[in-house]
Amino acid sequence: MKRKILIWILGISYVFLFLWAFAPIRQTIKLSVLSMFGAARSKFSSVPEDIYLSSFQPTPELVPVSVTEPARPKFDVIEFHGHLFADRFGGPPEDLAAQMQKGGIKYFIDLALFTSTLKEYQKLVEKTHQDNVIHFVGFNWKHLREAKTDDFGVGMAKDLEEIAKAGVRGVKLWKNFGLIEKTPDGKLLAMDDPRLDPVWDVCAKYKLLVAIHTADPPAFFRPVNQFNERFDELGRRPEWSFDSPDLPKLDEILAQRERLFKRRKDVTFVALHFGELAHNLKRAASLLDTNPNVSLDIAQRIDELGRQPFAAREFLIKYQDRILFGTDGLPDYKKIKIYWRFLETSDEYFDYYPAGGNRKGVWKIYGVHLPDPVLKKIYYTNAARLLRLK
Repeated sequence: MKRKILIWILGISYVFLFLWAFAPIRQTIKLSVLSMFGAARSKFSSVPEDIYLSSFQPTPELVPVSVTEPARPKFDVIEFHGHLFADRFGGPPEDLAAQMQKGGIKYFIDLALFTSTLKEYQKLVEKTHQDNVIHFVGFNWKHLREAKTDDFGVGMAKDLEEIAKAGVRGVKLWKNFGLIEKTPDGKLLAMDDPRLDPVWDVCAKYKLLVAIHTADPPAFFRPVNQFNERFDELGRRPEWSFDSPDLPKLDEILAQRERLFKRRKDVTFVALHFGELAHNLKRAASLLDTNPNVSLDIAQRIDELGRQPFAAREFLIKYQDRILFGTDGLPDYKKIKIYWRFLETSDEYFDYYPAGGNRKGVWKIYGVHLPDPVLKKIYYTNAARLLRLK
């Protein structure tokens, strides 16, 4: 008899555990038990225990005290971090001038990193037909990829000097520098590799401004799992992850860059995307304090700055002469308005991306309401000084 009872108990337990594995049944059982003790208002519920992160689009119930969406920036803007993608997709949009005017953009800096020879640069300039669009160029990595010896820097320098003599004002470097490009012996090319000195010599000689995108935020170098705050983004774009034993860690690649900044103080750099340090303002301050030849831009980093508005405001005011305005891409009125709102207003808890745009992490941002003299420097004066514009 006892044996039969035990078998029944075990059988019922297995059935119960099987049913418990299904969320709707589990919810119903829990609510039914709680309702017996008056602790639940309903015995049944359609509340799911889990949903896909990609479908999690909560509607805030917060009613802001003020909502200020500037229709124009307070001052003229130099878009320092623009891309026309003319070197890959044919040319600038036909309405570029109209888009620039709508966005308050007096000068548009096209960071054309794939343009690396004089012929390519001349062709790019001819396609634009606008004096207020300034093209940067990239290093000609072909010399490195085809190199048999260690003199690849000489060929790269020769190509860059030809473009410099034609009047180019700056160079754009991407994160392939340090994370992808390899030397003839098959090792990753370090950012501070002295074999590139001939190229840096050209930059110094012609006072070329070097805009450098070194890496990505720390989450891109961490395992893409439940602890990664950018899982929402990296789950959709796993190819963006740098979490690989074959690649340098973030701290290592940033250390290479800082050694380069210190060794080549005769070159002026702009560390794009806030120098990959918008998440760590103490380290960003140290970067600027120890490298007077370095400035930062804010492109694609108001998401990080805007979730720490008090510290960000203090930083932007303290280093007001070293910060440049940029949004990364074509003039996009919907996107650029959010940058104005972040810089100019004290609005609270708003999206850092336009409707339908890319959500990086599940958080909102706050405006930093900068004083007008600081705004003018970030919007225009700092970039104009570095680019020798009026």
